[in-house]
Amino acid sequence: MDQRLADLLQKTSLYGTLAMYYEHSDPKLHMYFYQVHIKYENQLVEHYWMLRKQNPNMDNK
Repeated sequence: MDQRLADLLQKTSLYGTLAMYYEHSDPKLHMYFYQVHIKYENQLVEHYWMLRKQNPNMDNK
């Protein structure tokens, strides 16, 4: 797997989990982690589609 894709998957998951954890206990932390999660999620999707353009058969392995 592409290392950048793996890093973005890990960060997206981490910050999504932290956002969910703080959802009911600390709204400010929830929003902070949610915004970071969205930032990495957007980067993940952009990177994934860039990789797909370079290698259209990457999911067929």
